[in-house]
Amino acid sequence: MLLPVTAADIPDFAAACAHEHIFGSRALTALRAYGPGDPSVHFYLCRKGREPAAALYLSGNVLSISSDERADPVLIADLARRMQVHEIDTNWTQCRALQSLLGGTTDSSYFMVYRGAPMEGDFSDIRPGVLPAVFETLQRSHEYYRTHLEYSAWSSDLNRRISCGLSEVYQLEAGGAVVGTGSIVSTDDECGVIGAVAVVPEHRHKGLGGHITRFLVQRIQAMGKTPRLVSGYDEVAELYRQIGFAPCGRWGELYL
Repeated sequence: MLLPVTAADIPDFAAACAHEHIFGSRALTALRAYGPGDPSVHFYLCRKGREPAAALYLSGNVLSISSDERADPVLIADLARRMQVHEIDTNWTQCRALQSLLGGTTDSSYFMVYRGAPMEGDFSDIRPGVLPAVFETLQRSHEYYRTHLEYSAWSSDLNRRISCGLSEVYQLEAGGAVVGTGSIVSTDDECGVIGAVAVVPEHRHKGLGGHITRFLVQRIQAMGKTPRLVSGYDEVAELYRQIGFAPCGRWGELYL
């Protein structure tokens, strides 16, 4: 059974979000920021019997899923068709099952969790982000941000999450200019997820991405939570290993 989330379903939705903390915290952060009745986003709960098997969060045409092995891919595929989903973010096992039903192409790499010591260091060059400067830095850093982000929608969503204490955004400065950025993109009761780490092209290959990531590890540890992140591809996982992260499963993205 897969149904829209109501206020009565929130405890079970949160339990399903804990099946996989990275995409699960994305869904839970959105639910805490928007609530189950906001028409701009959609939340669904998949049950197996009475047990919460999957939490689903649909924003635009991107469906994020936290699930265990009990989630029925047929029900999720039917939802994806009905809601005209173009991208599904989930665990790799479910991603492959959904591809067999929906077609499309996939991408995959590691979920990673921090297993290192308490983070120490001087991060005086990193300050709370000013959103227009952060947005410009993201767009300068990678084509994805130029083609997928629109400032009004991006800033509105981020401001909502920040105002609720669910996300944080920072900027790295050098010589009076913003040269990098990084965020705690989502949180749950166990973890904070690091994302949107970017450095402008002329300041790459100086270790600045690692510097920003270490700062965000320190911030999440100060919250009493575990830092987690998504490795964009397998080769970059080695860089995160050097900081203290370890793989803890594989994610999959299905593009339809």
